[in-house]
Amino acid sequence: MRLLFVIGNLSDYHVPRYEALAELASARGHELSLVEVFGRSSVYRFPQDRRAAFFDSAPSNVLTLIEDAGDDDGRWPLVSARLLAALRRCAPDVIVTLGYNTSYSLLLLALKLIRKRFSLIYMSDSKADDGRRFAIKERLKRSLVSKFDAALVAGEKHRRYAQSLGIPMTRSRIGFDVIDVEYFAQAARAALTSEPEIREKFALPARYIVCVSRFVQRKNLHLLIDAYCQSCVHKSGLSLVLVGQGPDEHAIREHIDRRGMKDRITIIDSVTNADMPGLYALAEFIVLASAFDQWGLCISEAFAAGKPAIVTRTCGVADELVVDGVNGFVVEPGDTGALSERMVWLATNAQLRTRLAQAAQASVRRWTPALFAKNVIELAEQLTGATVRPRAAAVES
Repeated sequence: MRLLFVIGNLSDYHVPRYEALAELASARGHELSLVEVFGRSSVYRFPQDRRAAFFDSAPSNVLTLIEDAGDDDGRWPLVSARLLAALRRCAPDVIVTLGYNTSYSLLLLALKLIRKRFSLIYMSDSKADDGRRFAIKERLKRSLVSKFDAALVAGEKHRRYAQSLGIPMTRSRIGFDVIDVEYFAQAARAALTSEPEIREKFALPARYIVCVSRFVQRKNLHLLIDAYCQSCVHKSGLSLVLVGQGPDEHAIREHIDRRGMKDRITIIDSVTNADMPGLYALAEFIVLASAFDQWGLCISEAFAAGKPAIVTRTCGVADELVVDGVNGFVVEPGDTGALSERMVWLATNAQLRTRLAQAAQASVRRWTPALFAKNVIELAEQLTGATVRPRAAAVES
C-alpha cells in the first residue's frame, strides 16, 4: 500500500506523529511519503526545532512544495500545480490530510471525486460544542465531509461529531491530538535539575498556577483572572503565570491592572517548545478555562510533566483525558465560582495534588504518537484491504 501524508506545515507537534507513522508503515510493508505544502508556519512564529532537526536528517520520500511561504501568502495556484505533480509521482492508494476544509484538502477531495484513484482520510479535532452551530451550515458541511472516506479525530466526542457529518463510526478512529509523552516527561524531569536557571530566565515566581493559551476571547482569560482573584490563593503566595500571545493581550494586561494583580499575575509571551517542559515542571497545576477548545494540547503536556489540571467541560480533553476527581477537575465554562473553588482545593492540599498528578501521568501514557500511527494504518488498511507485508518477509521474497 502506498500512503501519502499531506499537511500544511510539519510543525514540532506533527513531527513525532509522522515519525511514528513512518516506523509502523515500514514495519507493515507499506510505502509512506510526506508532502508538506509550506515550509513556514502561519501559526507558530517561534523556531520549530524538531521540524528543523527532522529535515536536517534528510528523510526519504519527503517534499516541501514551497519552502519560503506560509498558507497566508496567497500562493495557491503554484501550490495546486506542485501538489498535482507530487500526486502523479507518488500514485498513492490512500492520502491522509489535515482538515476537511483546508485549501489543499478541498483540492484533494475534488481530485478523489473526479479520478477515483485513491481513498482520502481527513484529520480533525472539531466537535459539536465548539461554539454555536447553525443547522444550514452543518448541512452544507455534512455534504462536504461525507465525501471523505474516513476520519482520524481527537477523541470519542469528536468521533460522534464526525458521525453527524456523515462519517460512520466504523470509519473513524481517535488519536489525532497526541504528543510525544516520553519527551515531555523526560524534559520535565531534567528541568528540575536546572530550576534556578529556568526561574531566572522567565522571572518565575516561587509558586504558581500556569495557563498556556492564545490570548483570544474564547479562552476566557478574563474569567480565569477573576476566579484567581476570588480564590484568594495569591494571599498564600501562589501566583498565576499566563503563557501565550494574541490580539487580546493589551485588554488582558489592563484587566490585571484593574484587579490590582500586576505583582501576582505574570505574562510570558514567547516560549519555545523546548522550554515548555520546564514551565510545567515548576508549576503547581494547570488551568484551561476556555469557552471551548478542540482539545487542549497543553493539558496533555502538563500531564506528561506530572501536573493535574482544571479544565472546562467544553475542552476536548474533558472526560477524554481529564477525568473529574481522578486526575484533575472539570467545571462548566463560565462558572467563576466553581473554577475558583477547584483552584483553592488544589492550591491548599498537597496530598490531593500528588494523587491527581500521579493519575495524570498514568492516564496520558495512552495518548502517544504510537496511537496515532496505529489508527492511521488501521484505517488505511481497512479502506484498501491491504495485507501486511513485514519488512523481513518482503526482503525474503
